[in-house]
Amino acid sequence: MADAQHAQTLAAQTEKGKLMLTGYLFFIVRLIIFTTLFFFPVYLKDLGFSGWQIGLLMGIDSLMTLLTTLPMGVSNDMFPSRMLVASSFGALGFTYFALSFSTSFAALLLLIMCYGMWYNLGQISIRSLFFKTARSQRKGRRFSSMAFAEHMGIAAGALLGGLLLGWLSFPAVFRVCGVLFFLIVPLGLLLPGTLAQIFEPAVYRKEIFRRDVVMFALVTFLYTYHWGAEKTVYVLFLKESLGFSQAGIGVFIGLTVIALALSCLIYGRLLDRGTASLRRLIIAGLGLSAGGHILLAFSQTQAQAWLFRIIHELGDASFMVFSYVMTSNMFSRSRVGGGSGFIAQVAVLGTFAGALASGAIMQGLGPRTAMIVAGVLSLADLFLVNRLDFEPGRFLPDEAPAAAEGDVQ
Repeated sequence: MADAQHAQTLAAQTEKGKLMLTGYLFFIVRLIIFTTLFFFPVYLKDLGFSGWQIGLLMGIDSLMTLLTTLPMGVSNDMFPSRMLVASSFGALGFTYFALSFSTSFAALLLLIMCYGMWYNLGQISIRSLFFKTARSQRKGRRFSSMAFAEHMGIAAGALLGGLLLGWLSFPAVFRVCGVLFFLIVPLGLLLPGTLAQIFEPAVYRKEIFRRDVVMFALVTFLYTYHWGAEKTVYVLFLKESLGFSQAGIGVFIGLTVIALALSCLIYGRLLDRGTASLRRLIIAGLGLSAGGHILLAFSQTQAQAWLFRIIHELGDASFMVFSYVMTSNMFSRSRVGGGSGFIAQVAVLGTFAGALASGAIMQGLGPRTAMIVAGVLSLADLFLVNRLDFEPGRFLPDEAPAAAEGDVQ
């Protein structure tokens, strides 16, 4: 009996360690990606590309992600997620090395398409692991920890990128990122195993086209438009309109995103304690996010920018936690790979639309106008949120059977 209890305790500790590794890897992936992503528009402008070319290059990875997200989500229901994670790391390593030797528009267009596809496979697969291993209780803490790891990675990447780019050239930093991705490939193979199952397409269609899911998708699309605006306009606005240096941009982005990450932890605990509801959380969050984004566009000093960006990040944090919890509630665990892939695909479409539109607006009316438009659209999202059904009893039950030891890969 004692031996059996010891074995169960050891197995539980091993599984907990693997779940912690999932969070750590999410942090590391975001760190590597955002070492260059925020600064990429500056690099493209230094290469001599026009506003519409920058908008297309910054949006094309989103287009590739749009085309591949749902299939990649479904693939996490069909194949072991950890194998997909490790494969994406290796492919990203090769892509970063290729980026370091490319300066033509055509070559960069092709490579950024590959970058978007492989990065998407990695983050979709890591998120799938979180959803498939989530318990029905204390989801707020579970998913706020996930959002914390994700956004602390973004913050650390922005800080690291600002420092490295003050010391090394862009191609050299690309090669550093490539090496880091190669180094973490073995860690991907140590992630928790997941149950692999195959479902008919009609089963996914029935689950995805429910009214609850469609409304949630519309909310996600309108909100994520401002992500595309940030990819295209944000860093150029900080540099050209407010006079931030490259290192200063890294510090600004990094510290404000840390505020987002810490807020995620607070919001998750408020949900678990019943102090806040999902409805109140997202309504307050959208107001802060949109208001902060619009006020940032009117900033005349760096001090104003700090204040308004922190307000915006506090709002973004609420959407992160809201989105993860809603996704977990809406889809059965056995098909949450495909379901979360669908929501992620909608987010990519919103980001792509925001990147293209903001690039065009920036070229004609300047970066401030592009940011104001994005903020107004986020504010309009409140109308859709008020039509969402937050009643947990209406969501599909978890239909996934308990996996036998041999079924998990």
